[in-house]
Amino acid sequence: MSKKSTTPTVFITGPVGMIGSQLVRLFLKESDWNIYILLHETASEMTLTDILRSYCGIDEPEKYTDRVQRFHGSITKKHLGMSKDKYQHLIAEVTHILHCAASTQFDLPLSEARKINCDGTAEIIALAEKCSNLVHLGFLSTVYVSGKRTGEIIETVKSENSAGFANTYEQSKFEAEQLVASRVDTLPVSIYRLSTVIGHSETGVVSHFTAPHQTLRVMYLGLASMIPGTPEYTVDLIASDYSATTIFKLFMAGASDELVFHIVSGKNKSYSLQEVIDKSYAALAEADPEWKAKQHPKPTIAPPESFSLFMETAREANNPLLHNVLTALESFAHQLNYPKSFSTRNTENVLPTYNEEVPHIQEYYQKVVLYCVKTGWGKKSQHG
Repeated sequence: MSKKSTTPTVFITGPVGMIGSQLVRLFLKESDWNIYILLHETASEMTLTDILRSYCGIDEPEKYTDRVQRFHGSITKKHLGMSKDKYQHLIAEVTHILHCAASTQFDLPLSEARKINCDGTAEIIALAEKCSNLVHLGFLSTVYVSGKRTGEIIETVKSENSAGFANTYEQSKFEAEQLVASRVDTLPVSIYRLSTVIGHSETGVVSHFTAPHQTLRVMYLGLASMIPGTPEYTVDLIASDYSATTIFKLFMAGASDELVFHIVSGKNKSYSLQEVIDKSYAALAEADPEWKAKQHPKPTIAPPESFSLFMETAREANNPLLHNVLTALESFAHQLNYPKSFSTRNTENVLPTYNEEVPHIQEYYQKVVLYCVKTGWGKKSQHG
């Protein structure tokens, strides 16, 4: 019997992202599957072994290169920007798809966010519909497709959100979910919704510095005089390695009658907003004694009206650095005005020990902060 008929082949988009890179590692280490990865043309000069070592943390990548094929293109282009032969090769060989690629910028214009997160998802669905041997399509999303809704968010796809959204990232991912959910009768699909991925639970490594990390940077620069929200708001942060492991386990369990799975820490394993501020300042002081000596005051937690006034005043200051860092804070922080919790019933049905095993944020938050400071939020090597 041919290798094609016996060995699954998974096509992974976003394979060098915070989650995608660890999924590649898991498939190589924990399965015998063949792996196809979609890379931007900008990565064309890197060797496959360099990609596996640098992004996926594989110590001896040459042991695995025979199971990995790289494809260059873009999710925003028709046929993923590939030649006809390459695209036909995917159609013939791919049995599983994990769509991890996305823009996680919160402040993109809606049209740009849609181009990547919606149009890109549509292209992956188009590929999936052509794959005659497709077994499962997994789509990475965010629990914040819930937008400005409050209370308990259950694992289901809503057709509309009258509450609105805090930023364009949330809205574009909500709309992308609609595309995936519309194929539930014709494709074996699953949606994996993540809360805020903060860093690796063991090493603290952050491969992509997103809005939460930039908010920490605002604190480090002494510019965070005010944050919107309420002190008791639960800030659900989750480790990148645990997120990837959970997705891997859910995906390997196969498509099911349930469409949506939440991957979150939950209230009992998270900090409140006030605790995040307190723990951030304690961790920054531990990481940098010179910063500690400056004794930057902690930000005040304020209602949204006060925060909006603060942002308006900050913009009038016409300080480019202040503008850039506060824009990152604003696009993320508005979500803090809408307290909510996330059901994990579907996830627990497949993984009964999920809530017991998810690590508490206190186990690794300081490691993440230290990594941010040591690397200058990604601007220098860890040893720089």
